[in-house]
Amino acid sequence: MSLEMEQRIAKLEKEMMDLRQELDVLKQQHSAGQSTAINARKTIIKQSSSLAEQKPNSTSKPNPRPIPEKKKQPQQSLEERIMWALPKIFMVILVMGVLWGLKLVSDYGYLSNEVKIILAYALSIFLAVLANVLEHRKKGSPAITISLYGGAFIVGILTTAASAILYEIIGLTLALVIAIIYIGYGITICYLKKNEILTVFVAFTSLLLPYLLEYMDFSAVIILIYVLALFTMLQFVIYQHKQKLALYIATFFSMVAVSIIAFMNTDNRAIMAFGLMAVLAIFYTSWCRLFNIESKWKHIHVGLQFSLGVFSLLLLNLMIRPIEYSEALLFVLVILFATLAGYGYRQKWQEAFDSAITLAFITLCNTLLVMNIPEKVEDLLLPFITFTGVMMSLRLQASLMKVISSIIFAITIIINFMIHEPAPFFSINHASLFMPVIYLLLIYLYAIRPKESLSVFEKLMKDLYVVDFLAVITTGYFLVYISKLDAVYFAGVSSNQHMMSIMLAVLFAASLLVPAKYKGRALTPVLGAFFLLFTLSIGILPAEMQGIEWLHIITRIIYIVVLVALLIDVLMKGRIYQIYQQQMEKYVDPTVSAGIVLIMLSIWGFVHQLAYNNLLDWKLSIALSTITLFVTASIALWLSTVRNLRTLRLTGFTILVIAFIKLIFFDLSALDLLIRAVLFIAIGGIGLLLSGRLLRKDQK
Repeated sequence: MSLEMEQRIAKLEKEMMDLRQELDVLKQQHSAGQSTAINARKTIIKQSSSLAEQKPNSTSKPNPRPIPEKKKQPQQSLEERIMWALPKIFMVILVMGVLWGLKLVSDYGYLSNEVKIILAYALSIFLAVLANVLEHRKKGSPAITISLYGGAFIVGILTTAASAILYEIIGLTLALVIAIIYIGYGITICYLKKNEILTVFVAFTSLLLPYLLEYMDFSAVIILIYVLALFTMLQFVIYQHKQKLALYIATFFSMVAVSIIAFMNTDNRAIMAFGLMAVLAIFYTSWCRLFNIESKWKHIHVGLQFSLGVFSLLLLNLMIRPIEYSEALLFVLVILFATLAGYGYRQKWQEAFDSAITLAFITLCNTLLVMNIPEKVEDLLLPFITFTGVMMSLRLQASLMKVISSIIFAITIIINFMIHEPAPFFSINHASLFMPVIYLLLIYLYAIRPKESLSVFEKLMKDLYVVDFLAVITTGYFLVYISKLDAVYFAGVSSNQHMMSIMLAVLFAASLLVPAKYKGRALTPVLGAFFLLFTLSIGILPAEMQGIEWLHIITRIIYIVVLVALLIDVLMKGRIYQIYQQQMEKYVDPTVSAGIVLIMLSIWGFVHQLAYNNLLDWKLSIALSTITLFVTASIALWLSTVRNLRTLRLTGFTILVIAFIKLIFFDLSALDLLIRAVLFIAIGGIGLLLSGRLLRKDQK
């Protein structure tokens, strides 16, 4: 039946239910005038029922029957599930107890090994017969009969292995025949009894047979064929009864069986690798047939599918290590994952597509790692491949791939940054160090592009400021790259990174001019915090510079210029003020006060740095620092009067008090008469000018 017909039938069923409810209401009114409408609606109900029962290309029946309403089966409670599982648990306990009992009797010498094996086989047959009798007589619950059937299988398989390997009572060929009979019995009861736990037991126990075959020195290829055949036969049971848990467990143990056989037979590693990929291909075929996009557990199933894919990649890497052209086998696995991704994309399974394309990307990166690529080329290629994976995940909106590829990309660029140096300047090492700056910038620009709608994952990432912090990470990597240039080309006695400090100031000033939709919400606050930290650490205290005094002085001048420019913009209500107008209107007074103080401290530090480097006489530096205090106090008081800023006025008076204390208690004793006279004349003139301005303002 086509999807369109199913939707049509569902719609008609809903309409029929509504009409039946209306009929029940109308029947209670006993109105003769409404009888015609009731009959008409009855006719519609009959026609709807007739159409709902029809199939495509089928003729209509003269007396269609109404479609019975589907009744929801009540779900089992936790107590019922526990009661259903108890017989299976007790059966395993019973089997282990019987086996230990036989061993105890044997240890005391009451029974020979042959008798123990016969009793064990008898127990297996007895359990199967007992289960059959209880089932036909309808005595006992289905859980008991299924446990008995499973117990017969387990006892038979373990007895066969013990008789052939431990006690060597029966021949290996006969043991193989008996084991195959039991496996056939196990698959048959799994198919007939439709119990998933039983299927898991049979799958796990049957996959112990390869170890018996290995003990018998069978060819590794024959053992591999057995595992593939067994796994394929189990798929019929799994798909017929929709046993998803059995699928995952059988796949896991099949992979483990193939891997152990491969590790024990080094001559057939390539064949074993293809066998492992065949197991994975069979698993994905069944998984796609069982996957339900409407299931509430779909994320768990996708996660298990992804986990088994990663596990298979790990086993394949261990398996193909001695093989010469191992990258060819990994490329085959890439094709397998890509095929699964294509099928998921065609079926519009976003989660399955996401998982498969991520596996394909990881495997492709793994393939490139094992290839014999020149080291210099590999240094450029690996970051580029991981960058391509991130861009692909953004383009495909694959959530899981975004996380995995971003982690791989981050690890790659961190290692790349640690092992490369920007020397010589024109070299692959330097290019490998610089290219991640371009990669991060492109990723950020692509991530902030306008979108018509956001997925759930993208909304979560927006709420967590992930894209905003990506701008911070991009800028941070660029700054640490500049710091490496500092260390190589501008090394000095001090540990200060001058080029990075200059670039930090420039980037902070530039970020203030860029709207938030382009720079994100976190970049400017983070750069502002670091700019303030560097202003206090570099711009205030003098530092010992040998050979690069000019660079240190330029750094100080740039920081002073940036601070002055920001202060003027706030006071003049320029572009930066307009961008942050809502925030600045409340904090103009403290912002201007803090800016005035920082500029004063930076100029004071600049003067002392000149004196420290013997570029300025120390007595003159004392006078200039005092003049700086008085000038700063004058500007603060004048601006506070003009702009009516209370905090700035208090700041100006505080600085003025500090200036007088320094002038009286420190400068008088430290300066000679000439400099003292010039200093007092300058300060007196500044004070008179300031007083006149303030008094004129008050009179107005």
